[in-house]
Amino acid sequence: MKKRNLVLFGSAAMLSLALAGSIGAVTAFADQTLSSGGTTSGQTTVTYTQADSWTVTIPDTINIASPDAANDKVSATNVKIAEGDKLTVTVTSKNGWHLKQGDTGTGLEYELKADSGEALTDGGTVLTVEAGTTTGEAALTATLKGTASNYSTGNEAYTDELTFNVNVDAAGD
Repeated sequence: MKKRNLVLFGSAAMLSLALAGSIGAVTAFADQTLSSGGTTSGQTTVTYTQADSWTVTIPDTINIASPDAANDKVSATNVKIAEGDKLTVTVTSKNGWHLKQGDTGTGLEYELKADSGEALTDGGTVLTVEAGTTTGEAALTATLKGTASNYSTGNEAYTDELTFNVNVDAAGD
């Protein structure tokens, strides 16, 4: 009877190896056996892995002449980042914070403020969301500086292009 059990066990092992070879590389983890006549304690590692994920929404346009509080904002939702990290949204201006008609002239100087109330500069932080917080929002306010509001736009709008960048800064950086 022992011989038969060994043959069946050997056949099962060969079949297992054949199947494993046919589906590619397989990682095998052995369970620990604790028994009264041998090892009576053991350790198990419990793991959890979650990749960073988030959604940041930026406005399509910001119209200085017709502010839209409902849409002139940057928001972050479904933020899942590692403990101690923070999600940061920054902004840069293509025209150096000037609205231009085409690519000529110096344009009309303007400023953009987020909730902090201070005018943003290139690379300025618009929004920060700390780990453990799943949402964040910052209202944006754009205004013309100095005498720029005395200019007519004629038939062509004055524009600038803003680029928003999102980074997840690791704890300790």
